[in-house]
Amino acid sequence: MTSFQPSPVRRQRAHALVLSTGVAIAALTLPAVAFAQEASPATAEASAQTASESLTDDIVVNGRRQRSALNEEQAAIGTIDIVTAGDVAIHSQTGIADLAKQMPGISVSRDQGRNQSATGEAQFVTIRGFDTGYNAYTLDGLRLPQTAGSSRAISLNLFSPFAIGGIAADKTPGAAKDADSIAGIIDLRTPTAFDFAQSFTRARVLGQVAGLALDREQEAFGGAIGIDAARRFGTDDQFGVYLAGYFEERGNAAESTAVQSDYQTTNFDVGTARDNPNALSANGVQWNFYNNKIKRYGATGSLDFRSEAIELYGRVNYATYLNTNTMNQTGLRNETTSGQSSGNPLRTLRNGSTTRAYNAAGIYNPQGINPASYFRTEDVEQELFSAQVGAKTHWDGFFANLEGAYADGRFDQPTRIEAAFRGIAYNGATGNTGAATEGVNVDLSNRKSPRPVLSNGAIAYVSSLDRPTQLYVQSGYDYLNEVKKTAKASIGWDGDGFLGHVEVGGLYEDSDRKGRNLAPDNTRYRFLTPLQSGTVQGPSINQYLGYVLKDFLDYYPARPLKVLSRAQLDAQVRDYVPLIPVSATTINQGLLDGNEKRKALYATATLKLGALEVMPGVRYEDNGFRATYYLNDADGARFISAGRDYDHVDPSVLAAWKPNDRIVVRGAARSSYARPSFDLIAGPTRITRDPGRNNAIIAISQPNPDLKPVSAWSYDVGVDYYGGVGRYFQLAGYYKDLSNFVVNTATRTAGETIDGITYTRPINGGGGKAKGVEASGRFTVGDMVGSAFLGNFGVGGNVTYQQTEASYVIPLNGVRTTRTSALPQAPDLIYNAEVFYAGGAFRTNLWYNYTGKILAAVQDSQPDIYVQPVGELNFGAAYEVTDNLEIGVSARNLLDQHSYWATVGKSERYISNDRNGGYLKTGRVFQFSLTMKM
Repeated sequence: MTSFQPSPVRRQRAHALVLSTGVAIAALTLPAVAFAQEASPATAEASAQTASESLTDDIVVNGRRQRSALNEEQAAIGTIDIVTAGDVAIHSQTGIADLAKQMPGISVSRDQGRNQSATGEAQFVTIRGFDTGYNAYTLDGLRLPQTAGSSRAISLNLFSPFAIGGIAADKTPGAAKDADSIAGIIDLRTPTAFDFAQSFTRARVLGQVAGLALDREQEAFGGAIGIDAARRFGTDDQFGVYLAGYFEERGNAAESTAVQSDYQTTNFDVGTARDNPNALSANGVQWNFYNNKIKRYGATGSLDFRSEAIELYGRVNYATYLNTNTMNQTGLRNETTSGQSSGNPLRTLRNGSTTRAYNAAGIYNPQGINPASYFRTEDVEQELFSAQVGAKTHWDGFFANLEGAYADGRFDQPTRIEAAFRGIAYNGATGNTGAATEGVNVDLSNRKSPRPVLSNGAIAYVSSLDRPTQLYVQSGYDYLNEVKKTAKASIGWDGDGFLGHVEVGGLYEDSDRKGRNLAPDNTRYRFLTPLQSGTVQGPSINQYLGYVLKDFLDYYPARPLKVLSRAQLDAQVRDYVPLIPVSATTINQGLLDGNEKRKALYATATLKLGALEVMPGVRYEDNGFRATYYLNDADGARFISAGRDYDHVDPSVLAAWKPNDRIVVRGAARSSYARPSFDLIAGPTRITRDPGRNNAIIAISQPNPDLKPVSAWSYDVGVDYYGGVGRYFQLAGYYKDLSNFVVNTATRTAGETIDGITYTRPINGGGGKAKGVEASGRFTVGDMVGSAFLGNFGVGGNVTYQQTEASYVIPLNGVRTTRTSALPQAPDLIYNAEVFYAGGAFRTNLWYNYTGKILAAVQDSQPDIYVQPVGELNFGAAYEVTDNLEIGVSARNLLDQHSYWATVGKSERYISNDRNGGYLKTGRVFQFSLTMKM
């Protein structure tokens, strides 16, 4: 088997960048006095501040940068929400996605297939709950390459609040910005020296402990350190440099429970499970325990020159995210094994197939109880390097902008290990042979905790970790690299009259993708067991080093759960997996080599009529891709080259009426689109095998290069009211109409069966609609009372309520229209509520985030998968010990609520199977921090 590791050149470049950044920060720290002598005097406001006040006003969320963000929102013609991200003192979230949840209408999701829900961190961010691929993601305006390995959604795992100064969600981007942004644009902003009132050097240190991991006697502690510095210099402070470096490492644990597989109808031959959503029975139970060891490190730097006529800038960013992720699973499977048969009668279904899953009364009654254990690693490595340079010049009202950028993103799962333990099932008969008399009846009365109903004999059998022995071990990998090169330019004119602004510009973007994957199933080494032949006897769970958990959720399984030694499984992979030959054909199935180009031209203007500003514009984008990948169909297996060109014209009109400095009324109408995910139009063929039929191929999933982009029209209106320092209210309504709908999160396919193999391809079809209302505000008591103490209290929050509708093309069912919670990842309700205090040397906040029910996956014969509502209560407090030192404490998920809860159907009645998440908890996180400014 071939393994693929990150390029040594890239690793050397990364380490050199981190090292050089640290050296540069140290160099800035030492000559601080010299810089202070050279720099011009600070403003009157800044000079009156203590160092501590400067710390909180310039760098921390409650002060000046928050007011600057609000000023930017107020001044914009479109609808923009901004949150600053650098306050680690009162926020225990060290992932950017979780901080973004504070903004109105922002929801988050994870890659459930790679155990990312178990990390306790969100991974993807989306606006108003639209599919994450409907966002455009940028870093300082630079479009980011793929670092998640699936759709066009960008994983934000990489980014740390130690290096990101703010997050902006542009919900109504005009013609000057990317048009492939149906939901909007998420822009991560790194600081520059010009963001701060004075030069500084700062160190932030924090320690964390994960409560659940500590309770389960797993690795629970972690911490982070970040150092950054800003300097302004030159005769007129026209030069600015900002540098930051950070390192974070932490451990956590998670636990979940789920049913084994798809639900079956409780009654015999009454149609599909989807046709009988209130009379279903579970088939087996699973319990999962997860360990994660997360590392996040990187560096960022900026160099700026600003004068009256010209601005020059350079930005460099490097970020790495590593997650060593393991899952230990124990389960009870409904199945009979060698030498056993079902005690149920043989029954014939209407479609001609037969089953023994139902008893004589026609009630679902599967036979056999197979105690099973399973181990899986989902280690993830993500890396991003980006660099951009640009210039802005302006003279006599005219201006010109030019920017070039390079970004290199990597997603890697270098080793995906799977190991299974299965043996002879318990069937209730003497010697566990012959006709079965027992099976796993699953009690679903506790909707968060499915529980098996077992006889004493079954409990005694399944509770022994001496059985069964190991069935197999296997190991695969995934690798994806994308290099994106971008050039942007614009020219225009600014005036004071009716025609206030005119701009034309263009973009050229070139992306190269290379990917490789090998499914673990292709390297399966089979041990000698009573169920199969082999040359080596597989060990039992008891023969592994490890730790048997003493507690688990609110119910300890009848079969104990043991956290196995990762080192022993790694050794198995080294010893046995190389013995399995992997053919060139199998390797070829996982290869991808593609190129995608996007070109854009736009024209926009701003018309001013008194207090009214109108910004009409039009944008033209031309897309093309070429790819080589392996295809397996009726004509045989071979490499093919595929490609397609398509374009899109997107007009837009944005308007804002500002009768005074307190009121802003906005409106927008715009066209936009979403490019099909690259893995849907060009990618490796995915093959499914049936281990019960000698590993025979039963299904092949292929890309579809002819997919059309999703198109949309969006309409927004809103009004803002600003009542003074710390007091504002914003209200908005929106409507979106989508066509050529493709469900990227659970792609529906058109299929045909050839020689017993089902071939599937993604297709376009149907449309979707969303309408919603959004409100946000903040109220500080301030000078409304005579008490200075009471005046420092405040409340804030936001709420988004929406209704969605979608039509799906389902090959088995035709067109299906859903009118509530209908768009994938789009919750019907999102809200945040906050109580805060900020006065003198002390500040604190209590923040609750809620995300309503969402559609996670569209299914054909089964009910759709939904994620039930989730809430999180967070607390933070910080105290200035001295002018240069602040301490902070914070706690995440104070109420110890679940992190994820997936169900089959909208109600809570049927918990999902484990691949869809089931019911999962990650526990509380506690943090202590020190912030020092020099």
